[in-house]
Amino acid sequence: MNKYSGPSKDAMTYVNWLRKDNRFSDILVQISPSEKGHTFPTLKLRYKPSLVQFEGGMSHLSLLDPSMRAIPLSPSEWRDRLESINKTDLTAKDNSNRNYILLDVRNGYEWDIGHFRGAQRPSVDCFRNTSFGLSREEITASDPLSNVDKEKANILMYCTGGIRCDVYSSILRQQGFQNLYTLKGGVSHYLKNEGPAEWVGNLFVFDSRLSLPPSIYYTGATTEAESTPVSGDDNFAKCYVCSLEVSELRHRNCANLDCNLLFLCCGQCAEDLRGCCCLTCTTAPRLRPVLNGMQRYKKWHYYRDMDFQGKMKISA
Repeated sequence: MNKYSGPSKDAMTYVNWLRKDNRFSDILVQISPSEKGHTFPTLKLRYKPSLVQFEGGMSHLSLLDPSMRAIPLSPSEWRDRLESINKTDLTAKDNSNRNYILLDVRNGYEWDIGHFRGAQRPSVDCFRNTSFGLSREEITASDPLSNVDKEKANILMYCTGGIRCDVYSSILRQQGFQNLYTLKGGVSHYLKNEGPAEWVGNLFVFDSRLSLPPSIYYTGATTEAESTPVSGDDNFAKCYVCSLEVSELRHRNCANLDCNLLFLCCGQCAEDLRGCCCLTCTTAPRLRPVLNGMQRYKKWHYYRDMDFQGKMKISA
């Protein structure tokens, strides 16, 4: 996975150079504009044996075997499927009689600010903890695949870029699920080609912008997402503290440096808890200064050696 930012001309020069290599000739490159300069200002190279964690490792999964992964659907095919199946009740409790199940396999904080209508999200953020599709005796309400007919049910899954879907679909394929489909290129590729059809809210991005409205991808607009309001039909986004609807689809980090939870918060709770996620964090020894509006904290190391007591007196 390669993410970087730069001037448009230089970025496309790199893309064209990369595609000259036969191994990357058909690589999917996704681009989104930024008004505020570099979204990845510092080069970082990290070795990760696995981008997705799973209990017992993933050596037993046939991730390189296309037949073991979900069948990719183009954005237009995905939209046609959703428009068709959303005419039925995707949230019905009786999973055994459902022909289609729409799964969002991203992190909870990604789901919080936007997802496809009718989607369900397994309530885990790490594959190490997942048991979905495997439950037999201990069936829980949080398992969207419990009691599903593995041979008849059509499972549609999506994520940000496709890695989670490749892993998750391989797991489900080994467990006997026959009809698995995924969104080719992920959500951003869909929004670029189909716009916000069947999508609710914004899209979480893994850089300093944190979230972008669908218009960024569909029309090439450069309006940032901080002030993007939730439309009348998008009443899904809730404040982490008080559970009331939020007016802005934008995350913040807890002011407690040792918590740093990424969460949605209404303006009143942000003020009452001085930027923290809970009352406990307000009494923590290392509190960062309260930020106005939807500003972002700097990197962790900036605050590491800060005189927190002195800083608190200044900001109080």
